[in-house]
Amino acid sequence: MTAEEVLQILERTLPPGTLTAIKVLVFQQSWLGKEYATIAREAGYDYSYVREAGADLWRLLSEMLHEPVKKKNFRSILQQRFATESLLHLSQPLMRSLPLAQPSDGVELPEFPGSALPLYSKFYIEHSAVEARCYAEITKPGGLLHLKAPRKMGKSSLLLRIAHHAEGLGYQSVILDLKQTDQKMLADLDKFLRWLCISVTHQLGLEPKLQDYWDEQSGSKASCTLYFTRYLLKQNDAPLILCFNEFDQVLDYPQLAYEVLPLLQSWYEAAKQNAGLQKLRVVLAYATDLCVPLRISQTSLANVGLPIELPEFNPTQVQTLAQQYGFSWQSGQVQQIMAMVGGNPYLVQLAVYHLWSQNITLEQLLQEAPNPSGVYSHHLRHCLTLLHTHADLRAAFQQVLMREGYTDPDPLVSCKLHSLGLVKLDGNEMKISCPLYRLYFQAQLPLEGSINC
Repeated sequence: MTAEEVLQILERTLPPGTLTAIKVLVFQQSWLGKEYATIAREAGYDYSYVREAGADLWRLLSEMLHEPVKKKNFRSILQQRFATESLLHLSQPLMRSLPLAQPSDGVELPEFPGSALPLYSKFYIEHSAVEARCYAEITKPGGLLHLKAPRKMGKSSLLLRIAHHAEGLGYQSVILDLKQTDQKMLADLDKFLRWLCISVTHQLGLEPKLQDYWDEQSGSKASCTLYFTRYLLKQNDAPLILCFNEFDQVLDYPQLAYEVLPLLQSWYEAAKQNAGLQKLRVVLAYATDLCVPLRISQTSLANVGLPIELPEFNPTQVQTLAQQYGFSWQSGQVQQIMAMVGGNPYLVQLAVYHLWSQNITLEQLLQEAPNPSGVYSHHLRHCLTLLHTHADLRAAFQQVLMREGYTDPDPLVSCKLHSLGLVKLDGNEMKISCPLYRLYFQAQLPLEGSINC
């Protein structure tokens, strides 16, 4: 079970309002194994505030389950208790739409939206033109591919398919999720490049040999280049597809980005004449390369390689997704849901998933959608918490709520709101991404006073 599936069960079990935004955050991050100090630092909270929220959360779960629940054991306990819970709440429409078979008979049940969709999942909706361009780019010697889109637009799912396609061509592929990188690695260039080399080495099933190629006199970037060209890329005649997921993690560390971006650009340029580097093809997935200080963006990769911006769903794709869940939607239902959330893939999938798993109509779902208790409650509370903890983003977003087309004097603010998916950019002007956000935040984000999460 995923963290989100367990949270859905807890929402139905605990009294309304019990799982506040901070408790949900602590639950999700603790599920990933993060310590309180890390959660506090990444979310911008005081350590004591996060620790107290965690203590209260474990107390609530202990009372509910009638056994001691702690940070170290909560995941295993909840997975054991709720292993079959999600199947017990399937709606009657769902049961009618599925063949009479057990999951072991090959019926694919959808996962809670929010993470990468498995290969061959019928719930993955293709952007055929996008995939075709990506697949073509990785066949080019020294190719460089940029996947740019706000959060939860499907970058991770597409990365899986790019890597799988590459393997079908006989290439090697490595996917590095930079969210799994320790902060100390991101704060030091030498440590980061060593981590990069070791991670790729392990995924390729090779023996680490950093000591043979790392030279402090030459510097970290030269040593890293040497390790790739004279060791990693020489172990196999096939090209190597190197995918960086969540590359924003690098961009969040200006000094690191100022060194790493030119390094990747140098590999791309050198591949024009270096036969070794021609076998390396790099894929970067990130929200946007504009959310960095000016001197970094001047040395960025924006002008080299192929940039791909992931689009939203069109009406046909929304209808196709609904069909995969067993719904026979006409254009009217498609228009209804897109009138609330546009074509945002995550928001559309979340709506269809809840229609699939709950006894609720589309009309009820849309009516309750902007409310704190609606099906988007976790997502909206998370966005609200981010705005609450970043005063500059909150102030700018409030301005957009008041007047469409607002331009913030700090372009980094506009860019960060766009990377969160809250606004769309038209030049320098910001517009609310969809009516759902306008309705919810107009009620929950007043111009004056504090925000209660």
